[in-house]
Amino acid sequence: MIKMINNFNNVRHDLHGRFGHACDARVIDAIVDDVIADHSASATVTDFLPVFVARDAAERIGEHLKSHGATSSPRKRILFASRGNGSRAKLAAALARQLTDEGVLATAAATHPENASDSKLVAIREERGLPTVAVTGRAGTGRVLDAPDVVVYMDDSESHDLPGLRQVQWDVPNPSGMSMDQVRDLADDIELRVVALLDTLGVPVTARAEALLPV
Repeated sequence: MIKMINNFNNVRHDLHGRFGHACDARVIDAIVDDVIADHSASATVTDFLPVFVARDAAERIGEHLKSHGATSSPRKRILFASRGNGSRAKLAAALARQLTDEGVLATAAATHPENASDSKLVAIREERGLPTVAVTGRAGTGRVLDAPDVVVYMDDSESHDLPGLRQVQWDVPNPSGMSMDQVRDLADDIELRVVALLDTLGVPVTARAEALLPV
C-alpha cells in the first residue's frame, strides 16, 4: 500500500512538472485524485495502476487546457549526462531552461557524483545568471526520476545506460586545463548545441535563442 502511494505521488509530481506552467496546481491535483479513484474502484490487478493513472490524468489535463483555450503542450524533459565533467551537463541544462524561459524540464545526470564541480564552469553559470539545476539519476542504476524525452550524452566516453525515449550524442571537450576565455568559448558552443536541440524538439525559445538559429 505504501509503495502504491509513493508511486501515485511520483505520478503527481511528474504531472505538476509537465503541466504546471499552464495549469493551476489545484486543477492538476483534482484531476489526479479523480483518476486514481476511478481506476482504484475498478482495478482487479494493481501492478500497472500508476501507469494507467499517469496516462489518463495527462489526457484529462490536456483536455482541460484545450477546453479553456490553452495551447500549451506538456514540457519536454531533457537529461544532460556527463561522466567526465558534470559541470558541462549542469551548464547545458541551465541554458536549456533559460533559453526556453523555463519551457522545458532540464536536469543533469550525476553519472560520477564523486567528481568535483568545475569552478570555471560554475563561474560561467553565475556570469550568465543561469538557474540552479537539479542533479538526478546515476549511471548503472537504471533509475532516473521522471524518465526524460531526451538524454544528451556530452561526449563519446558516456555509456548509453540512462533511460530515455531518445538518445543524443555530443562531443563536447572536457574543460579541464582550459583558460577562462577558452571555457567561455566552450560555453558558447554548448549554448549553440542546446539551441539546435530545442529547435529539433519544436520547443518555443526566447528571442535571444531564435537569434542564434541559422537562417
